Amino acid sequence: MALRVAVLINTPCTNKEFWTDVRTSYFEAFAAVAPTAEVHCYDPVFEKIFPNPARYDLIILSGGKADASSSEPWVLGVLDFLRNTVREFPRAKILGICWGHQAVSRAFGGEIRPVQTGPIAAIQDVPLTEAGRKFFAFAAQTGSYVRSPTLSYCVKANTQHGKRVPEFHVREVYKPAPGFTALAEDNECFVNEANTVLSFQAHPEIGADLARKMLLEEDDVYNGNIAAAELNKEVLKLDQGLDGLRLLERVIQWVYE
Repeated sequence: MALRVAVLINTPCTNKEFWTDVRTSYFEAFAAVAPTAEVHCYDPVFEKIFPNPARYDLIILSGGKADASSSEPWVLGVLDFLRNTVREFPRAKILGICWGHQAVSRAFGGEIRPVQTGPIAAIQDVPLTEAGRKFFAFAAQTGSYVRSPTLSYCVKANTQHGKRVPEFHVREVYKPAPGFTALAEDNECFVNEANTVLSFQAHPEIGADLARKMLLEEDDVYNGNIAAAELNKEVLKLDQGLDGLRLLERVIQWVYE
């Protein structure tokens, strides 16, 4: 049976181009790692429609430009959906990415704060914890995976070794939720005790073309305060490849654990 995936697009569709890019990134990523997968997208912001967990093998909370720590009704609705799903469908597999990573932590008792050094827009190596080395066996030797693109208000230095993924975010998990194990340092990746909720601050679904676009196109959220020279350095790292698809392959294995 084909893998069934539901993706909650957690960003307002008022920026249609960005909303479409987010949506398309999931279709393209799963077409690469699971060509027969059925991927359905949901809009929790305006339509406020959520998937039936019983119908899916994996539920993904996407990234987005909203504030995961806000009290906007739709944000609180996503948090309620997370808690209700874990309670009522204890075997459902949930993956949080970027905004979704922060929302997962908040929903289960963690805390979020603005990135102290400012927004991050970078291609970064993510050092793994001991638990993370076991979970991500492909990265055990180097001890890190290279983040999918990350957008935030600071550019962190890369390590020499690791797996590469992009990061784009202005907020971060400050205090992890109780009952979650850190798979990477700096609160970058967690899995819960039941092994049913996994989250990344990085973007395994973002490929090189979209990462380049997000790094170079002027943006008032992610890269507006970062020097062009720094952003161009991050773009050059894309030539070294990204590990996002390898992370998603591991996610698919995890779905069936």
